[in-house]
Amino acid sequence: MAEKAITGLKALLGGALDAAELGRPDLLKRVVDGIVKLRRHGARGWEVLPAEVVVHIGVAEGSLKVLERFVRDPAFDREVEAELRNRLVRVREGALPVRRYVVQPAARTGVKVTESEPKGFRLRVEGGDRNGQVLPVPPERRELLVGRGPWHGDDSQVANDVVVTEDERSVSRKAARLHRSGAHFELQALDQREALIVARPDGQRLRPALAASGRVPVRPGDVIEFTDGRTKSVLRLHLEETMDGEPGGTPASQEAPPGPASEAAGPLPRRAKD
Repeated sequence: MAEKAITGLKALLGGALDAAELGRPDLLKRVVDGIVKLRRHGARGWEVLPAEVVVHIGVAEGSLKVLERFVRDPAFDREVEAELRNRLVRVREGALPVRRYVVQPAARTGVKVTESEPKGFRLRVEGGDRNGQVLPVPPERRELLVGRGPWHGDDSQVANDVVVTEDERSVSRKAARLHRSGAHFELQALDQREALIVARPDGQRLRPALAASGRVPVRPGDVIEFTDGRTKSVLRLHLEETMDGEPGGTPASQEAPPGPASEAAGPLPRRAKD
């Protein structure tokens, strides 16, 4: 069984056992080729792609964990995005599809890309003056500035995309930046520095400021925690995926309750250039 799994993994990764080395270009090419095949021709010569795709990777059962770790690495999706930009020069800025990776057991190894209904995300605030509010995550944005109050910068000319509090002084005005990475996000600490933590359901507590890349992946179910710089948690953001494709919609893990919809924050301020 183990030998069969290794053979299947070699076939998928172009004859390499190490997915992080020689196998990476081959898997990258198969994923990009599958996405490019879904392009359509739009108006004025522009090429159009689905808003979201699912990349199905079939491998022998013994190789599932290896491949899952491989494609969950945000660096791999960044490589996919860079290669797509090189190949699809007629696609508008910001119009590349969100990629979701599914590794599943299969009799034959292979990669298949299919169009998917887009899913939305939202941040539910716990603590502070916005406790209980739901902050939609704009689906078209690849980077989001997060902080206290709507503005920051020397002349208060730079807008926060996600305002998590108005008066909690332990949260910096220019606290963090969320980067869209495939079907999840990466959190980068700015002025919040080490007083910013990503808490995982399994108990892991990771500080982006101490990560080698300066970023920590954030997925639905994770919690972004703002602290006072010591031990006290002052505010928490719960990242939730919505099942209806709307940023402020119903969480995918819950059924829609009767009555009024959950309270949502008002329109996000327009972001000025840094």
